[in-house]
Amino acid sequence: MPTNAKPAQAMRIAREIGCDAAQIFVTNPRGWRAPDPNPAQEAAFRQAAEENGIAPIVVHATYLINLASPRDDFFANSVSLLHATLDRAERYGATSVVFHIGSHGGAGEEAGIARLADGLRRTLEGAPDSVMLLLENDVGGGGKLGYRFENLAAALDLVPEYADRLGVCLDTAHLWGAGFDIGTPEGATRTLDEADRILGLARVPVWHINDTPKALGSHLDNHARIGEGIIPLDGLGTLLRDFRLTDATLLLETPIAELANGKPDWPHDRAHMERARALAGLPMPTA
Repeated sequence: MPTNAKPAQAMRIAREIGCDAAQIFVTNPRGWRAPDPNPAQEAAFRQAAEENGIAPIVVHATYLINLASPRDDFFANSVSLLHATLDRAERYGATSVVFHIGSHGGAGEEAGIARLADGLRRTLEGAPDSVMLLLENDVGGGGKLGYRFENLAAALDLVPEYADRLGVCLDTAHLWGAGFDIGTPEGATRTLDEADRILGLARVPVWHINDTPKALGSHLDNHARIGEGIIPLDGLGTLLRDFRLTDATLLLETPIAELANGKPDWPHDRAHMERARALAGLPMPTA
């Protein structure tokens, strides 16, 4: 298939299964090297997204990044790659880049947060100001930061000069894994109240909406399709329908269904999208 056909195909399929926003990778999700610019592919992607009404576009950064690392080499590589990701995200027409904070590596939360703040400052220096950088919450365990709203707020507050270019992405499976009981209406509302009080939900423009097969507070990061994990839908629906999420971008990060031959089962995925949208009280987008 011609290189420029791939982004066009991806955006067409996204629309067919009911998406009106999308999250993409612009670098290898498990590699350190950012690919060279590809103006033709970037232009084709932007055109395809516009033609199919897919907006906003969110970029997810490489999983290897760890801005809280006490190791100088790992920290420097993380800053460099995250800066390059912001640059590439702008060329693809994206409005934000989501990244996993990482672990303090035994240095302690206070040291990890200070290191993270320094990394944010270095990453954003000279980066495109049209792309926001969003810190994603985590499940905790193993020195991981971001499992508490206080971690995220402390890091943001240490970089006030970039307040308008920084924010948070909250993942429902990560909230559950960190011990936030969003499975009941009361628990979901309480979690949103806490996030609003500590972070300010205006600083949470993007949400990852995922179910999970792992227990509440397990500190395990596993995603499942909506209704196929163990997060009760009463609570998840309450969260999704809360008026404070009206202007947020909601993204599914769930496994794609496959046919017996291993190819994607897009009709099955459209049914999953319909189920997720119904839970949130949202209609499917028009053709």
